[in-house]
Amino acid sequence: MQLDDETLMALADGELEPARAAAVRQTVASDPDLQQRLHRFEETRRRLGELRTAPETEDPLAARIRAAAAQTGPASAPVAVAAPANLNRRPRLAAAAAAVLAVGIGWWWLDDPRSEFSGPEIAALDGLPSGETQRLGDSGDLVMIASFLTVDGGFCREYEVVGSDAVRVVLACETEDGWLKRFAATTETGDDSYRPASGTGAIDDALEEIGAAGVMTPEEEARKLAR
Repeated sequence: MQLDDETLMALADGELEPARAAAVRQTVASDPDLQQRLHRFEETRRRLGELRTAPETEDPLAARIRAAAAQTGPASAPVAVAAPANLNRRPRLAAAAAAVLAVGIGWWWLDDPRSEFSGPEIAALDGLPSGETQRLGDSGDLVMIASFLTVDGGFCREYEVVGSDAVRVVLACETEDGWLKRFAATTETGDDSYRPASGTGAIDDALEEIGAAGVMTPEEEARKLAR
């Protein structure tokens, strides 16, 4: 049985008929690649669900920054903290195309957010719809995960680059001077076997820090990309 991403995403969202779901899961059980893809979709659904139901408290990253500033520097005027993400819209099925923190196993490290985007990455940020994939030559595949509006009207996008031995996740926001990285991290997958990674807090904190107000609908995203 040939399974495309749309079928796997429907399975992850519980949208398949029971008989069809059972047949798909039977096929997935015998194919490590399908297991990896399905797990990525399921993790994205879980992670976005957690953000939708998160209590409206100060986000952890902002709290840590505030505490560090209080210990190491003189008192200063209070800094406004963005409201926590309230991703209460059901994202498009394709927006659950990949869970950036659910592929492989290894060590996560933050990239330099000041590092330059490649030309193909900028092109993808400017025009690739969520859920679609763009080949980056020998670097791997870029998968656009979702687009977000922030509470102050900003436009941000999350994507991952899946290589042969590592996965890189990036959260970028559009500015007057172009795209700016707000979060970038990489994990090694190590080998060809699939084992889920642990820990999803970092990207969640980044989404809260930018004040993500919701995942854009396909129509909203299309209008934004068509500007």
